[in-house]
Amino acid sequence: MSETFDSVYPDFLCAGLEKLSRLDAQQELPALFAALEHFRRDLHEQTSVKGILTVSQSYIGGLNLFSKAGFWTVNTKDFSFDLSLAASEADGVVLQSLVDGQVKAGRFAFALRQGTPVFFLLGSESDPERGVLHSLAISSQVMGMFCGLLRREAAPSQEVAFSLLSTLLGVCADALATLRRTRQLTSQIETLQSLLPVCAWCKKVRNDRGYWYQIEKYITANSNTKITHGICPECQDKFLKPAE
Repeated sequence: MSETFDSVYPDFLCAGLEKLSRLDAQQELPALFAALEHFRRDLHEQTSVKGILTVSQSYIGGLNLFSKAGFWTVNTKDFSFDLSLAASEADGVVLQSLVDGQVKAGRFAFALRQGTPVFFLLGSESDPERGVLHSLAISSQVMGMFCGLLRREAAPSQEVAFSLLSTLLGVCADALATLRRTRQLTSQIETLQSLLPVCAWCKKVRNDRGYWYQIEKYITANSNTKITHGICPECQDKFLKPAE
């Protein structure tokens, strides 16, 4: 289900976290910062939601926290959450079942309002497993949700790893929001480039709902273009030329 992504920098996160638990931890901080910087660069190269999530999944894998992990994104048509990426179809089925359970329990909605990991337990009391929900959000704009099933063995420097998880998901959400804005702008430009019904007399423009607008208002409402006024040479000669 996932696209191929090849980069050495996700492994830098894993190696850096392992060495943070040693006495020379501060020497590994530049490697971690380099990994985060390359994460941002790798995201900027993506032109699709799947591409952004594939890169994010690879870097989060470097944290060595999860046995299974998946991403849900907001469907802008009905504002539902759709599973957009998991490592395999089998993982997707398991994770979707977990998410459905957390939706019913109200923990999913709670996690959407948080900027930190929200943990939940599953399985029997004698052999419990832990899962994590983490919103994909930038400011007040929710782009989706991350869900992961934690490994039974604790990762090195786990507290730092969860801080990095929040950082990675925040950058991922920012990339998704930027992609959405770019697509909206592209759609607006395509609308302006298509044929527009214009009144032959007053020059008003009819929108797709049948309402008529002054052309200046239509362009302003459907793009980031700001209207300025001038006068063309023909009108200048016709209306402003002094009478002889």
